[in-house]
This record gives sequence, structure tokens and C-alpha cells, in this order.
Amino acid sequence: MTERSKRRERRARRTARPWLSLTAAALAAAVCGCAPAAPPARTPAQAAAPAKGAPEAPAPEAPSREQPPPSGPARPARMPEIAWAELPTGLRVATAVNRALPLVEVRVVIRGGSSADGDRTGLAALTGQLLVHGGAGGLPGREVLARVESLGASLWVDTGLDATVIGLRTTPERLAEAIELLGLVVQRPRLDAAELAKVKARAVEAARERARNDARWGALMVLFRDLYVLPTELHPYGSFGATAAELPKITAADCRAFHGAWYVPKNTVVVVAGDTTPEAARAAVEKAFPDRRAAEPPSLSFTDPDVRGALKLTIVDRPKSAESEVFLGVLGPERSAAEWPALAVAGQVLGGPSGRLPQQLLAPRGAAREASAATLDVAHGPVPLVVHAVVPAARTGAAAQAMLEQMEQLATLTPSQEETEAAARRISAGVGLGAGTAAGLADEIAGMQVLDLPDDHHDGLRKELRDMTPALAGKVAADHVRPSRAVIVVAGDAQVVGPMLSRFGDVKVVDPTRDFERKRTIQRDAGAAPGAGDPGQAQERP
Repeated sequence: MTERSKRRERRARRTARPWLSLTAAALAAAVCGCAPAAPPARTPAQAAAPAKGAPEAPAPEAPSREQPPPSGPARPARMPEIAWAELPTGLRVATAVNRALPLVEVRVVIRGGSSADGDRTGLAALTGQLLVHGGAGGLPGREVLARVESLGASLWVDTGLDATVIGLRTTPERLAEAIELLGLVVQRPRLDAAELAKVKARAVEAARERARNDARWGALMVLFRDLYVLPTELHPYGSFGATAAELPKITAADCRAFHGAWYVPKNTVVVVAGDTTPEAARAAVEKAFPDRRAAEPPSLSFTDPDVRGALKLTIVDRPKSAESEVFLGVLGPERSAAEWPALAVAGQVLGGPSGRLPQQLLAPRGAAREASAATLDVAHGPVPLVVHAVVPAARTGAAAQAMLEQMEQLATLTPSQEETEAAARRISAGVGLGAGTAAGLADEIAGMQVLDLPDDHHDGLRKELRDMTPALAGKVAADHVRPSRAVIVVAGDAQVVGPMLSRFGDVKVVDPTRDFERKRTIQRDAGAAPGAGDPGQAQERP
């Protein structure tokens, strides 16, 4: 493969996976993927003015030919035909041909992610890591990975809310051998206690490091807990990730039980995309995945979370932090609902690259470093719309106030035709964008399987976006995007930002380094200004 081809493929691999693995990095890319504000454009007079003392520049020559007309709208990315095969075991195989490069990408989709953890938060993720690094069949983990490398392949695992995805990349001539090794990893992992101890030790240290240094992770941990609240039980989406205190509780027996329940053929889809054929893919998968258990996977209860009646505020305390990560979340309609495209459009109007919040908050006017809004894909129940900004600590209150004001305006005033069309075009331009490469194509198909979307989903969504009206976007915003239904979580210095937020209501302060235990509550102070920074303005109680 040429170096240019390798660079192109690496860029394609950086495309966000549509099933949204909810690690901090992946969610940050999804929620906060807007580019930083560009520097102000120079006026023609500024651009033409010579530096002081420089000789006057000669007048430019007239152009020798006419400028080309502006380019038309981008051609939508098209999904190739997907060939489906169901094996006698119930396992399904999806194959899509892409011969742009001599590569084949394989995704094994197990519909069991962190939402299936139960009372062992982190179980799905640890089980997935143990599959890849803990050995399979009679092979220790290092030998499995060495064999993968000897095939010129790469292997990884990604656990999200709704699925665990094991990925493999290889060349067409080694496809059968690589899939045979993949089948061994997925269906015959060793899952022994000694290997789990190593994997768990790394995960615990990573969790401690995130608690100390990753403001975004801390804020998202609390945001998901506060959005998905049930009166007497834990919602499957209530845990964004595992803490260092939760991971040690997981045993090898827990991992074996999870694997036995969820990694069954009827709960498995193998996606093969790239330089191959449906016949070759099916033959390789059928040979490599011999498990014939007919068990059905467990079912989970996705009771709708309680509808909020008042704004909830939490600070994830990071003393001496110069910046604040500000998150605001509400819950909208389900991903499969007819109203979902309108929610996505409303989110773009609010926080897309040319949306209302970036225009108001980004530097130089608002001094925010990032400002965006996006819906997050979940397979069951209401979909979160998450607004995010990174601001200097002293601007935290002003940023929260701007979020709430813009949200209220969106809920009460119908967006303009221009805003609606621009938002719908931007979403449509991103639909299926990765399908031009084998990796992006495999990820698109895997993502649709996780969300239970049909093969023609992209075309249907584009049509819905073309037909979008301001009234539809405005109605969904009025029904769901209300400050009274919102959760605000700020990762920042509670001593500085607490008084600013207390004007909106009582503020809970939690410590991310102590399993997010409550440190104190700052009582509501309706008289405080949103940008106030005097810690003495708010009263605190234990």
C-alpha cells in the first residue's frame, strides 16, 4: 500500500463510529467536535495595506480568466448494497464490497454493552478487554496478538452503551485465517482470573487518572446519572463508566457469566466490508464461528426516566481549575421516533458550527474555547440532546445563562426557514460520510445494527431532512428542549463557579476522586449575578 493510501485510510479511521462508544474521548468527539473559531477575516483594506515603511506594492494585474462558479451541494455518500446471510446457528453475516484499497474490515457486533452491566459497572468493558488481551482456546493473550500481527492484521475492542464491537482489519488473501482467529477470540476466550487481574489493574489505574485529570469524563459521569433517573432502580444508561472503586468488584466468574449470556449466536452480527465477496465472507465466518447454542440473549428493562420538573445543577469539583467544562442535557424522543430528525435539526440550530450558541459564546465575543450541541445515539428510550462549552472559570455563569436563554428561545420561538434549512443540510451532508472506505463502511453497518436501523436508513433520513420545516423543529423543541427539564453539570472549581450557578437553583458539589460523593450543597441565591466570582455570595450547607 502506498504512503498516500495509508494516510487516507488513517483519516477514515478517525471518523466517529456511529454506535458511539461512550468512552470520554469518543463522546467528546461526538459532543464537542466543532472546530475552534477561526481568526477574524481581514478586511480588503487591511489585507491590501503595506507594512509601515514598506514600499508600496504594485497594483495587481487583472485576472486572465473568469473565476469558476461556486460549487454545488456535496453529492451525498451512498451505501453500497449489503448482502445478508443467516447461518443455521442464528448468527447473521453482512457483507459490503468496497475495492478502493486491498483491505477488509470485520466487525463482530454483540448487542450487549455497558447497559447490560447490572450491578457490576464496567463488566461489559472488562469482558471485552479480556477477550482481546486474555487469550483464547489454548493460546495466551500475547500469542493471540502475535498471530494477529503475523497475519498483517490488527484487532481491537470497543464497548459502548448498547453493544460491544470487536474489530479486525486484514488483507483479502489472509481474510479466512484472520476470521478464524477472530472466531476463537469471540467464542472461546479463556477468561481466567490471572489475566483478568492484569486487565483490571490497568483499568483501575486509568479510572483513577481520569478522576484526577479528565474534567470532561467527570462531567459526563454525572450528566448520565442525572439524566437517566428512576425512582427505585438504576437505569441501564445511568452509568457512563466505571470508577476505580467499582472495577475491583468484578470477578472472572462475572465475566464468564456475561460472556455466556450475551455472546450467543442469536445476539451476534458479523460485518465484513472491503475487498472481498459475500460468498468468501460467509464461508470464512461459518467455519470460524461454530458455536451452536440456541439460547436467546437476556432482555433489559428500559423504563423511561422520570420527566424533570425543575433544573438540576451539579459541580464536579476541580479546585484551581482555570477553565470549566459546562454540559447541559435534556432528553428527547426515541431514536426510532418520527420526531427524532426534528430534534437533531433543533440541536444544530442551537449548537451547530453556525448555530446560535457558537455565535454567542465563541471567542472573541464570548471567550469560549468550544461551544456545540449534538444528539447522542442510544438504542432504547429517549435520546439525549447535549449542549457543551469550554469557558474560562470566570465566564461559567454567563455561559450557563446563555445556554438556558437560547434553549428557552428555541422552545418558544419557531426557528427561521434559513436556520432550519442550514441545519438540515449540515446533518444530511454527514449521513454515511464514512462509507467511502472499508473501515467507515463497516462502522456504518455496525452502527445501524446496534440501533436496529434498516439498510436504507440513510436515504430515508435524507428525505426526512429535505422535508423538514421550521414548525416541525420548533414543535419538538417546545415539547422536549425546556430549561425546566434540563440538567447542568459543570466540571470546574466549585469555590469560583458555585456562586455563579447558585442564582439558577441549589447546586450539588461532588468529588470525582472519591467516587463522586457529595461534598456539600450551595443553596440558591437568586440575587447573585451570573458572572459573579465572590465565593462569599452563596451560603453552603454540608
